[in-house]
This record gives sequence, structure tokens and C-alpha cells, in this order.
Amino acid sequence: MSGTQETVGEASGGQAGEPVPPRVSRAPAQPPAPSARPGRCSVHHGSARVGTCSFCGRALCLTCAIPVRGRLIGAECLDRVVEDPPEIQVQGPLPKGGDRLAAAAFGLVLLLTVFPWTRFEGGHRYFEAWTFHWSFLAAAAGAVGFAFAMLALYRPRNPWLESAVYAGCAGAVALGALLYRHHPPLLTRASLMPSLALLGGAGALVGVVVKLAGTASSRR
Repeated sequence: MSGTQETVGEASGGQAGEPVPPRVSRAPAQPPAPSARPGRCSVHHGSARVGTCSFCGRALCLTCAIPVRGRLIGAECLDRVVEDPPEIQVQGPLPKGGDRLAAAAFGLVLLLTVFPWTRFEGGHRYFEAWTFHWSFLAAAAGAVGFAFAMLALYRPRNPWLESAVYAGCAGAVALGALLYRHHPPLLTRASLMPSLALLGGAGALVGVVVKLAGTASSRR
């Protein structure tokens, strides 16, 4: 009988009379989390890798890869490359004072072409400024300048080009009116209209100066 107890004590892993420690049940080991396979994206494991991030070296798929300045960048590292956009300074509308003055001056020249530019005994002829003489240069330049000024008022393009056109038309108006005043048609005398047209050309030149000054001040 004693031999049987000894055998039982040995089988229980201790001497007879000693308490048997309880068995601790171990949970089965969990399988490791799936990692990116070679040639696959580190985030989307089912997508093929198209490159690696230039900063962290992480494998990127077509969805994760963001091309920035010739390099592939992941979304997590994008803030290292992309800087805050510079503040854009919005320019206000250019002043229209010079355009209005030029339009008024050229409009005056056009109005003067309606009235006679010469005085003679036989009477006066209206619209004679449009005949083939020096007055035609002033009339045509006034028409071009007025049309260009109205276009610049409602659909402005290039203020420097517009100023150059104003200056050219104003010079042509002044030249045509001055030559007609000193060289009128045969057996006639120039009326007051060429002198007033000279004033119109001078007013257009003042408009050019005002326009250039306003454009330069708005660009500062």
C-alpha cells in the first residue's frame, strides 16, 4: 500500500503530502499581423508597389504615391515637401481718369470735324475736315483715338499699349490741325476749328500723362 502511495506521489511531481500546484492553461499563440509582402504596398497589401517614399522609404502603390517635383511622396510625409502657398496680392482696378480725359479730348476733335474748318466768301461746308487735306489726318486720328479710349474704358487690356496709342493719335491730331491752320486750301482761311482741335490733341496728351501716372502708382 505504501508503495502505491509513493508511486502516486512521484507521478504527481512531488513528495507525498505536498500540495499539487494548479495547472495554468495557456491561450494559443495569435498569428502575427500580416505585413507587406515584397513588391506590395505597405498600406494596401493587395496593391502592387510602384515606388517608395523619398522620405521614409515606405512602399507606395498607385493610390498612395503622390508625385511632387519629380519624386514620390507618401501622404504622411507630404507636409515636409509642400509649403504654404505665398500670399497673393490682388491688385485693384486701374484708375480710369486718363482714359476718360483722352476719350473726351478725342470726342471733341470728332465734334469739331462736323463744322467748317475754312472761311471763304462762298459760304461754309460742313464735314469738310474729312476731305483729302491735312484736316483728314486730324479727323482720322481723332476717330481712332476715341474708339480706342472707349474700348479701354469698358474692356481694358494693356495700359502701356493704350497710352502709346493715345499719344500717337494725339500727336497726329495736333500735327494735322497745325498744318491745316497754316496751309489751308487755296483761296480760303482756316477757321477756329483747327485751333480747337489743337487743344483737343493737347488734352489727349494730358490724359496720357494721367493714365501713366495712375498705372505706375497702382503697380507699386
